[in-house]
Amino acid sequence: MNKVEHEDQLNNQVWEDDGTVDVLPGTPARPTAADPIQTVMRTAISRRTLLKGAAVTGATLVIAPSAMLGTSKPAVAAGDPSDRLTFVTVPAGDGSELDVRVPSNYSYSVILKWGDPLTPTAPTFDVDNQTAATQAQQFGFNADLVLWYPLPNYVRSMIERTGAMNPLVERVIGFQYPRLKDRTAARALMVVNHEYTKGRDMFRDYVPGDATQVAVEIEAHGFSIVELTHGGGAPTFDITSPFNRRVTGSTPHDITGPLRGHPLMQTGDDPAGVTVLGCLNNCAGGKTPWGTILTCEENFDQYFANFAGVTGDAATVSRRIPANSGASGRRWEDSVSRFDLAANPNEYNRFGYIVEIDPYDPNDVPKKRTALGRFKHEGAACRITAKNKVAVYSGDDARFEYVYKFVSERSYSKYNRAANKGLLESGTLYAARFDAGAREGDDMGTGVWLPLVWEPGNALDQAGFSSQAEVLLNTRGAADVLGATPMDRPEDIEVSPRSGKVYVALTNNSRRDGDPGDTRMVNGREVSSAPNEANPRNNTYGDGSDNTGNQHGHIIELIETGNDAGATTFAWNIFIKCGDPEVAAHDTSFGDVADPVGAGVSPISDPDNVVHDDDGNLWIATDGQYYSGGEVGFGQNDGVFAVPVEGAKRGLLRQFLSGVPGGEVCGPEFSGDNRTFFCAIQHPNDSNAFNAVWPIDDPDGVSKPSLIAVNEVTGAKIGR
Repeated sequence: MNKVEHEDQLNNQVWEDDGTVDVLPGTPARPTAADPIQTVMRTAISRRTLLKGAAVTGATLVIAPSAMLGTSKPAVAAGDPSDRLTFVTVPAGDGSELDVRVPSNYSYSVILKWGDPLTPTAPTFDVDNQTAATQAQQFGFNADLVLWYPLPNYVRSMIERTGAMNPLVERVIGFQYPRLKDRTAARALMVVNHEYTKGRDMFRDYVPGDATQVAVEIEAHGFSIVELTHGGGAPTFDITSPFNRRVTGSTPHDITGPLRGHPLMQTGDDPAGVTVLGCLNNCAGGKTPWGTILTCEENFDQYFANFAGVTGDAATVSRRIPANSGASGRRWEDSVSRFDLAANPNEYNRFGYIVEIDPYDPNDVPKKRTALGRFKHEGAACRITAKNKVAVYSGDDARFEYVYKFVSERSYSKYNRAANKGLLESGTLYAARFDAGAREGDDMGTGVWLPLVWEPGNALDQAGFSSQAEVLLNTRGAADVLGATPMDRPEDIEVSPRSGKVYVALTNNSRRDGDPGDTRMVNGREVSSAPNEANPRNNTYGDGSDNTGNQHGHIIELIETGNDAGATTFAWNIFIKCGDPEVAAHDTSFGDVADPVGAGVSPISDPDNVVHDDDGNLWIATDGQYYSGGEVGFGQNDGVFAVPVEGAKRGLLRQFLSGVPGGEVCGPEFSGDNRTFFCAIQHPNDSNAFNAVWPIDDPDGVSKPSLIAVNEVTGAKIGR
């Protein structure tokens, strides 16, 4: 296909949402989608500069854009933590670029694609003859979260010989994982989420509700665990590994924590309320300090039908997170009764959790950790507190929803991995309230972690909650009562391995379009649609329209009091307000960069997934850039951007990778030695997968979500 033909396809195709009401970019530029903070940062920059005693007008912050888009590289300052980010900026893809682009001294390789067999006995993918049985043995659809785990040789050999975890292997992993996770590894395990399916991009003759296709779709969900070998250059997939496995939408999961066995978790197929089939809409996640996977169920509501017929307690606990009132878009309920809430109302209560599983144990049963609450989880970033508990940060990825933190009841042990694997069964869940600072409009302030704990006579009890179980089932409602701050779609959250600071990606909010005093109904309750200190933009369109929302998103930097993840108070500031720095109406700001245009800052919109490299720099993957902001929107493919969070170049954000048309970039992740960068290309050529092929050399004639690896040609650390 030539470039002209590809552009014609982009202009003529119909773009649809992914079946959800909360995660759309919210822009009228996407014809079939429903409708889905003012200039103050300069003052904040000046204030921070005075506090630091730094000069933000130095040469490191004002670098000619041509120097980064040509053959030269930006200057670096000796000893600066951002010294390694010397790559040449990748120009934004304009939608006509058919393939992934990286700097000229880098190359990328496709590691796994949708449908690739994961074992030697798994069938070869046949796009026109898919079955549930074959898909359950193949790499799933719409790759998202990517996690890397070192695989010690002794652990591999023991599992290869015995096929099962034993106390000795457990002890070896507990001892070696913390030592090896940041080093070179000849072998590693990779975890990849499969967030959701889109039938029209999977089947040429897609029919919503078709029983055979529904069965395939269910098996295409969940996540894959695979083994990679690292030699020279790009890593390779080992199809013979005993660790390779799929967890799908029908795999049995244990229900753990306070909701295990609760009456609202009981169904006809599971009267004890202890086992649920599958995890759905697994988006982001994270790693525990003891080397297990945390994978998050996000937009689980889209799979269920007939919520309008649900009554009683089952309806009450889900009014703030309702499923489809009638038929679902996929029509799974036509052939699988558990998705019909009129017949099985409690099935819905069994989704919306963080799932933990051990990648080193091929037989481990995934566990839904209900103590961490039920909402649209995005991200699960862990840190050990000053009192040796484990804290887990997570966002609720929907407009005007909240940021959460869980702190375990029991203590973490460096030497008892088996005991650590139960730490997330009990603890305290908090929601964040972001308070304004002492100076109005400086994009910084303080905050409080509000404990979502039910006790007789307290605020939650007086508001009608009857137990802690109800708080966990109706987490959003409990956060409403306590006054948590509604945010602009809190997605991924990561903790800096260097500083302990927490970074929260707020992707966008087209409905933050009001003036002071304005409200609107969102997700089952009335909220203010006006800007506030932590979400300060209500118009980033730039076309003269009034109050068209925070189209481009922002990133908050959160600093726990005493740098303790167990603290109940924090300070915060807006690290980046995304957009195009050349468009004044976008009201952008980038850390301490006084002149983003002169410094060569790249335009960025819709920050989604984030990760830190081992120098502490933040790497950001985006979701929805092409359609963000309507007629004056970006029109550029999603990508990956790197930005220093410390040092003289704090905020100097530049593009490292450009994705493919219609494709979200997910992941992102580094190997332990930081010499390989991984990410996933999700829904490439969205809604057009049978007409525009990617990977471009794929023989099946269909675009496939894939896991890719990026390497510097000389083997240097990523960012050089």
